[in-house]
Amino acid sequence: MVIGYGNDLRGDDGAGRRVAEAVAAAGLPGVTVRSVHQLAPEHAADVAGRRCAIFVDARLAGAGAQAGVTVQAVSARVGDAGLTHHTSPAALLALAATLGPPPGDAFVVSIPAGDLGIGTTLSTATAAAVDAAVDQVVALCACRP
Repeated sequence: MVIGYGNDLRGDDGAGRRVAEAVAAAGLPGVTVRSVHQLAPEHAADVAGRRCAIFVDARLAGAGAQAGVTVQAVSARVGDAGLTHHTSPAALLALAATLGPPPGDAFVVSIPAGDLGIGTTLSTATAAAVDAAVDQVVALCACRP
C-alpha cells in the first residue's frame, strides 16, 4: 500500500501525491496506491492487513533540514490511535492495528519542499526529488513481495 498525501494547491506540498500518481501509473503488481489530500482515520482500513505501508509526503526544506529524499521506518505508537481530522502515519498504523493485523513494514518517504505558496507547480528542486522518491518507493515495493 502506498499513500501519497499533500495539498496540490500549495506548490511543493503536493509532491507526495505526485509520487503516488507516478507509482500508480507504473502498475506495480500487488501494489495499491492512494493519492489523498491528507491522512485521515478512514485510511486505517487501507493499511490494515497489508504486508507493507509506504507514506509519501513533502517536508519543509529549511535551514538545518536534511537534504534530499529520506526514507524512515515508522511504527505504531501505543495509545496513539485517537481519531482526529488529520493524523500521522504512526497514529494511522495504531488505528489500523485495531481493525486487523498492522503492516509488517511501514515507511515514511519524505520529499524536501521549498515553496509552499499558492499554486499547482512544483519547484525545480522538488520536481527532481519527486523522481528520486518514485525510485525509492518502487525499490521498497520490489523487495516486499
